[in-house]
Amino acid sequence: MFRKSKTKQGFPFAEHPYTDRPLLLVSGMGRSGTTILRNCVAAHSQIECRNAESNYIHDLMRAASENEEKPSRIPALPVTADEYWQLHQQFILHLLWPVDRTEFDRQPAMIATYSMLDPRTAMGLAKAFPSLTIFYIIRNGIEVVSSFQAFEAFQDLPFEHVCKIWSVRRDMLHFGRDKPEFHLFRYEWLLEPERFESEFRQALERSGLGWEPQCLASLAKRYHPTTFPGESRFDAGDLSRRSQRWRFWSAEQRRVFVQECRCLMDELGYPLPWLDGGGQANAD
Repeated sequence: MFRKSKTKQGFPFAEHPYTDRPLLLVSGMGRSGTTILRNCVAAHSQIECRNAESNYIHDLMRAASENEEKPSRIPALPVTADEYWQLHQQFILHLLWPVDRTEFDRQPAMIATYSMLDPRTAMGLAKAFPSLTIFYIIRNGIEVVSSFQAFEAFQDLPFEHVCKIWSVRRDMLHFGRDKPEFHLFRYEWLLEPERFESEFRQALERSGLGWEPQCLASLAKRYHPTTFPGESRFDAGDLSRRSQRWRFWSAEQRRVFVQECRCLMDELGYPLPWLDGGGQANAD
């Protein structure tokens, strides 16, 4: 199943069968539509998708990138810088697609998985996978922070901490700006099938893949629905009303959100409904 290969520098290693396949990484903050987006990706017949949420890639690539940034580290290793990243590539491939547990009868045009990303990890991943493509999804910060408050697994996270996590999405958006391999999706497009199809189709085509209608099947499903405390059943079931959940926040929570998230909200064109045109809080 393995084939022996050597790098140009002569370092031998056993190559994974997917070594030459481009990697498509789905990413974004939790509660932003990442599950639906990766299911749309996984439905494509030419993509072999490790369809599970795991931040292993983020953790490994962050450590690898930080290690490379320290002048004494890489020269002290018995491998070259190129070999360093090739070995990280092989490590990821063997962990996500183990050769003794994966069927390699078909050769997909692309492989895919999910991981959290920041610019440092993305740059490291691009060195390990030179043909890297990123599908990144963003959602209105009011909706994301509220969803974290309502979702049982995250209810213990402090409000300010969740705001900070969302606000640093700005770093990835700036990193991906003007990069043809970075494709930005918005959560609200999932509620507009025609718009999502157009954007998804274009992203696939720019990645060298054709459009397949079954990729839209996941849009008809809801994953991990939440009901915010005090919210009516009607409002909870209407995804288009999620941006109104700020009405259940305290005045202090609104202040914290403005402090941490306003820059990115403004940049993305999402309004802060409780502020007037001069940036002052309105009575509600």
